[in-house]
Amino acid sequence: MKVREFRELSHEEIRSRIDDTRKQIVEMRFALAVRKLESPAKLRGARKRLAQLLTIQTEKVQSDGQPEKVSAAKSQPEKAKAEKPKAEKAKV
Repeated sequence: MKVREFRELSHEEIRSRIDDTRKQIVEMRFALAVRKLESPAKLRGARKRLAQLLTIQTEKVQSDGQPEKVSAAKSQPEKAKAEKPKAEKAKV
């Protein structure tokens, strides 16, 4: 599929294609590790397709103005970093 065709898809269709592509990437990485993947270029193409889909999803969310979650990585709250108390130097 071309990018132009991806842009015509609905939010749900894009989301399902993103999930499918992520599953394909995992399978291809495994196949590459056990030397069963015919061409590493297929993995590269799948990663490129995923990037295109994620970009189009972000563009659609921004253009529609919907407060929708873009990806699972961004939906998780950031962990608050606990500051370590500074050790006081003993005065001699």
